[in-house]
Amino acid sequence: MAGEPIITVNNVSKAYRIWETPSARLRSPLLEAAAGVFPKNSPPHRALAGRAARGWRDFYALRDISFQVRRGEGTGIIGRNGSGKSTLLQLIAGTLQPTTGSIDVKGRVAALLELGSGFNPDFTGRENVYLNGAIFGFSQHEMDQRFESIAEFAEIGSFMDQPVKIYSSGMMIRLAFSVATATQPDILIVDEALSVGDVFFQQKCFTRIREMLANGTTLLFVSHDVGGVQNLCSHAVLLHEGAAVFQGPPEEAASRYYALSKGRGSAVASHAVRPDAAGRIEREKLRAGLASEFSHHDILPLARSRHGSGEMKVTAACFINELGEHSMTVEMTKAATIQVRVRAEREIAAPSVGINLIDRMNNLVFAAGTRQQGTPMPSMAAGEERVIKFRLELAVQPGEYTLSIGCGEPSDEGPNHGYVQDRHEGLGPVTVHANAGHIWPFYGIARLPLEISVL
Repeated sequence: MAGEPIITVNNVSKAYRIWETPSARLRSPLLEAAAGVFPKNSPPHRALAGRAARGWRDFYALRDISFQVRRGEGTGIIGRNGSGKSTLLQLIAGTLQPTTGSIDVKGRVAALLELGSGFNPDFTGRENVYLNGAIFGFSQHEMDQRFESIAEFAEIGSFMDQPVKIYSSGMMIRLAFSVATATQPDILIVDEALSVGDVFFQQKCFTRIREMLANGTTLLFVSHDVGGVQNLCSHAVLLHEGAAVFQGPPEEAASRYYALSKGRGSAVASHAVRPDAAGRIEREKLRAGLASEFSHHDILPLARSRHGSGEMKVTAACFINELGEHSMTVEMTKAATIQVRVRAEREIAAPSVGINLIDRMNNLVFAAGTRQQGTPMPSMAAGEERVIKFRLELAVQPGEYTLSIGCGEPSDEGPNHGYVQDRHEGLGPVTVHANAGHIWPFYGIARLPLEISVL
């Protein structure tokens, strides 16, 4: 039945025993075994069990995880290193057992969890194809029928008859992905595997995954490539320190993922721009003049979702097309103006404001803001408001897009990371149209700078 739950994860936790000393690894199990000789809760049992417990502690890689994946759905699992992503996939694939909770999986699973997993290194590629086919329950005749398409997709040529232990990482994933997808699984689990392939193979893989999703295969996709998650998945789970901190649309999961920062602007606070006293009066007049415009034409109520810590807030926004109208319909290659008002709830040393444009396939077409453009923003005092004006040329293909508007601070993890204070997702639709009687100036997702010379 289409849309029924095919994976159910119910209050799952996974704990690993961490030994305090090497000798405790031997001593504690012996003490536990000795405690089992006595009746439970008897003084000898409690004494021996207590001594055993002092030799170890539990580390929870996952704690109380619950979610469902429906048949034919693409679900992304994202999170920083050590958040529990790979452990969760191993539990779902059945290579690990949960400490508590339950997992119900319906159907045949093909899992790409580790490079070379499921392959015998001494077998040739051909032999491993048939070995994996047998594991999935296919006869030799059935694998004979699939072999040529597997070899063609993998593109490893004569190496198909060489031991896989001499394969490069790229060759290994080519064969593994080709075998896993050719066996027509009900559930395909991919854990960062595609990151080792070249761009041409990655494009083939994404195309095949989309075909499998269209044919009803369920995808569980783990990757640090949040763009890939947004492209392939309709739902995402964000893990942080073993807990599921968000479940919902991939675009919101992605922005929350980037917001998981250890620092909040501390690395750049000393470089904060000071307010320009000379221009303050002029800016206050401008903001006062825009107050009526914001109150009558605010697009923030259109947002599908909103999140952030709220220490700085986007309080209003207007979208003005190339004709000066408050309309989200813009002609192709023309510029729209987006006016954004933000307010600081506490002192913000290095504020930043930015916008995202997302197409109907959930691809991030463009994202930038004050930091990327090198536009200085003075520090903001608690209660202070500021208006930022973006002029965005819609040099994209005709169609419908959504807009996201957010504000935040830099983090201490590097210049390309930030801490999200407030983000409004799914504003729109922004409709880009073209004059049917004119030649389109370009094709593709977006226009790149191009110069042509005829010699």
